[in-house]
Amino acid sequence: MTVTRTRTERRRLAVAAVIGHLVVIAGAALLREPTLWFAVGMMGPGLCLCVGAAAVLRKAVGRPGSAAKDLDERELLLRDRAHYAAFQGICALMLVDLVYGLYAAGQPDSGSLLSSMTAALFVFGTSLPALWLAWRLPDDDPEDFEGVTPG
Repeated sequence: MTVTRTRTERRRLAVAAVIGHLVVIAGAALLREPTLWFAVGMMGPGLCLCVGAAAVLRKAVGRPGSAAKDLDERELLLRDRAHYAAFQGICALMLVDLVYGLYAAGQPDSGSLLSSMTAALFVFGTSLPALWLAWRLPDDDPEDFEGVTPG
């Protein structure tokens, strides 16, 4: 498998990951008795799509997704910006979770409703740094890969 190095390819993967996350979130919202099996049927493929795309994205964003000891100053700045943006996104997702929790409190089986939504939003939040980097990073310079064999 080749790692995607163009902005267009990374953005396609980011969109696929977001679609997968939204399907999982919709499945978590529908996770109640009349629509239980439909919701589970949505969540399985959605989870495969979002986790698979996010895993490929983590490879595609390259070094800015690495540990601090391996990065130069520019890459550290990119990584820190991605984590700051992801923190803001996670805060927004937790507000959504809070509003959903207030709704679910009046429903029967509110614990399972809230826990499934929290899990879906948590998984989405963990992929936000890679999604941010995939969307913002420019194309790699082809000269950086001259003489390097893929593999």
